[in-house]
Amino acid sequence: MRRLKNKIRAAIFFGCMIFSLTSIHPNDQVIYMKDGRVITAEIISQTAFKMVIKLPDGSTKEIAKQDIKRVAFKEAKTPEPKDKTPAEPPAPSPEEIAKQEEDSKKQAILDEKAERRKKQIEEAKRNRIDIFLGTGSGTVNFQGANYYDTVVAIGSSLGQDSGKFEYPIEPKPKSGKATSFEVRYSLNRFVGELGASSITSSATQSIIGVDGPSSGTFPKLIHGNYDVSMKHVYGNFSYSVFPHPKYDVRPVIGYHQFWTKTDNSNSLVFGAGVAPLFNDQYFGTDPTSVAEGLKGFSYGIQYDIKFEKFEIRTGLHILQMKGFGTYDRQLNAYAPVSAQTQAETIDVYNKWVAKGAIIDLKFLYPWKYGVSFWMGLNSMSWTYTMSETALSVGNEDSGVDPQSYILGKLLFESLIGPGALKETKATTIQIGATYSYDFNK
Repeated sequence: MRRLKNKIRAAIFFGCMIFSLTSIHPNDQVIYMKDGRVITAEIISQTAFKMVIKLPDGSTKEIAKQDIKRVAFKEAKTPEPKDKTPAEPPAPSPEEIAKQEEDSKKQAILDEKAERRKKQIEEAKRNRIDIFLGTGSGTVNFQGANYYDTVVAIGSSLGQDSGKFEYPIEPKPKSGKATSFEVRYSLNRFVGELGASSITSSATQSIIGVDGPSSGTFPKLIHGNYDVSMKHVYGNFSYSVFPHPKYDVRPVIGYHQFWTKTDNSNSLVFGAGVAPLFNDQYFGTDPTSVAEGLKGFSYGIQYDIKFEKFEIRTGLHILQMKGFGTYDRQLNAYAPVSAQTQAETIDVYNKWVAKGAIIDLKFLYPWKYGVSFWMGLNSMSWTYTMSETALSVGNEDSGVDPQSYILGKLLFESLIGPGALKETKATTIQIGATYSYDFNK
């Protein structure tokens, strides 16, 4: 009995000690449970056998003291490691270091290229108008006059008595005057052009042959000088595929129209013998006029490149054109002994299909005040295909001969004409001046 009382007193004393300690630090209790749990809570009340605690979430809980291992009145601290330096990742291998450096260099190169390309596009932006004026010399090798003379000579020889023969000598053109005008407007990647040119050169017509009926042949000569003029107007539109301040590549499409004309008004004819319609020698005039008109579209490429002191501009245009050709020849002959005269006309109208190319090259030297000086070379050429012909042959006595018309049309379109076709060429060398106005300045 006495022992029991002592135990009760010891328990009461132990409880009072705990209660007094917890009351001193009511918010700083850590309860270590025998099952290993650690509870941080405020002890609200306790007895010799139980304890009521308030958890951090505000709820209360009752636990038996026999489950408590011990109570601490200071917050448990996690032991700090002696070495506070954070653990470093493992060092990369030499191969990984080399790959990282290579990737870094590649990325730096790509970034540098992207920045440089962005700068190039910005510097290549344009808002400028250029006006070109040029003059120089040019040559037109026009197939028209010699072509028609050849077909007419062969046709007339076949249609006359045996022994009649004509042979047109192919003319050699002489250089003449050339002029040009062009306006170019550039807006960033787009470039539009309008222009015109004119070339005038000269050539010599010479036709040799013989005249005569079946009984004999006698010499004949047709000779004269004539001018050839070609006029050209065009419009082009191009787009820069890779803008750059130093060079520019642009696909181009365009529209072109050509007018070519010869007028041989001083051609003379001499017959040193007997012609089919004359009884003696004769002479006279044989004026000839040839005209041609072609128009159509083109496609190609333009390339501009700038150096420190000058600029080069080039262009290649492929032509696809259609048009017409006319030929008018009037023979007026006189035989002085017999006082006989003869007048004969040959008129031809035909339609052409032409394919060719234009090559243009300019060297520009910038001066000042927006003025540049330039020198240029231009070459144009095309070939023909005949699509349709109308022919008129007659003289002052009989008019149009239906048989001659049928035969002549057949010769032009099917037999002689296609084989006698030649190429038309035009070449100019010019110098000039350019004025440029930059709207961005």
